[in-house]
Amino acid sequence: MGSKNLPLIFATIVFFLLLNLPSQTQATVGALVSKVCMQSDSYKSCVQMLISHPQTSAAHTVKQMAQNALELAKKDAIATSNFFTGLASTIPESKAALVQCAAYFKEAVMFLNLKGLEEGSASLDVHYALDQAGYCETALSSARVHVASATDRIQKWKNVFSAAYAAVVTVEN
Repeated sequence: MGSKNLPLIFATIVFFLLLNLPSQTQATVGALVSKVCMQSDSYKSCVQMLISHPQTSAAHTVKQMAQNALELAKKDAIATSNFFTGLASTIPESKAALVQCAAYFKEAVMFLNLKGLEEGSASLDVHYALDQAGYCETALSSARVHVASATDRIQKWKNVFSAAYAAVVTVEN
């Protein structure tokens, strides 16, 4: 087993390392996600949300990650608005409050824009989007609407918001 097998052993080790070590891209994305999520209210939730979306793996800078997170928050705000619109048609006695919530989340979409990243006002804009969720919660509470799925949907949006806010704050700092 002399020097004849040395190149084969070396090639095997290199091949093993290539297969089992994370790529530079994966390591960069992981570092970016970690850096961003340190700014979040819930590190674990932030990491799960960002890693679960394919757009995150395409981000190579914090700014790209913030852009992706804002897009995700915007899509989720639209989905949440649509959720409340649909819920309003199934619960007639709570329709007014549910329609109001749909309008608040539709308005939140306007605050989740990329223009704020360029102007340095994104954290304030994103915070205004969070205010819309608070207005919805107040409308539901005032109307004494207690629907578990509505509460869950708002919390899901807040988790997405939290990751977007963390990404924006990371860019601005």
